[in-house]
Amino acid sequence: MIRKYLHHTLIALVSALGLITMQSCERINQHQEDGFQVATDYGVLQSDLASIVELSDEFGSQTTAKGTPIKFFSEAFGKQVFIKSTDSTYFDGDGIEFEIDFGPTSLPLSENQRGYDGKYRAGKMHIKIQTHYQEKSSKLEIEIDKSDNFWMGHNPNKPRNITISCSMSRLDAKIHDVKIETLSFVGEKSLGLEGVVQLSKLTNWNPGIIGNRYQLSGSGDLEESNHDKFNWEIKQPLIKNVVPGCAGEFVKGIVELKDSDKSNTVTIDYDPFENESCDRIIRATIAGKSSDITLD
Repeated sequence: MIRKYLHHTLIALVSALGLITMQSCERINQHQEDGFQVATDYGVLQSDLASIVELSDEFGSQTTAKGTPIKFFSEAFGKQVFIKSTDSTYFDGDGIEFEIDFGPTSLPLSENQRGYDGKYRAGKMHIKIQTHYQEKSSKLEIEIDKSDNFWMGHNPNKPRNITISCSMSRLDAKIHDVKIETLSFVGEKSLGLEGVVQLSKLTNWNPGIIGNRYQLSGSGDLEESNHDKFNWEIKQPLIKNVVPGCAGEFVKGIVELKDSDKSNTVTIDYDPFENESCDRIIRATIAGKSSDITLD
């Protein structure tokens, strides 16, 4: 009788331990999957931030000490770009402003809306520059709100609807401090990124950014639509070559994402193959498990 009782007790204990182990594995697997999704979300947001900063710096560098030029050179960002100056001169004492219209927002976006970096753009964005952009104290402000219906992405059928409020302060010819007040995706799944980064031009052969090599460093916060919050920090500077065929994503750098209680860490490697390839692949690692992700 005692032997039978012990046998049943042992079976119950083994079953309980098995259930606990299965639940633990499920939690770990779910945590890893969530971590990989957060890494993907961050990678896409950071990529789009870089593209918007590049674009703004490129057009800002075409302005003069008097104000906006007679004509902006814009075809690098698509053949349908139209730029309208709403305040063309510094002489009225309140800076200059212009609107950039990337064309119709009906999907799929056309090949004429594809830029040098392989990204399609549609809708509008707004730029304001307080003083001549070549001055060290110059500040460039970027605004895209929901009504601008701005879209961007590598896939013309599924671009992302983006809003942003951001400013760039010029320290010298090679360094800008960038403050991201809000950068969000609009849609079924909302994402938000904020923080401060420093953009440093490592090679500076041209006005603007196109044709150059630069890096980003900095930190901030990321919030998902389910209200999960993460801290992000660039541990090794993100490097980008802004040339045709290699301007879509960063080619090197390390970022760490930590959830709000700092208990879990996701590490993102932008150069998993150690060759600075232009393949748009990042490697996310969480709890010892790694996954390669192609940024869309």
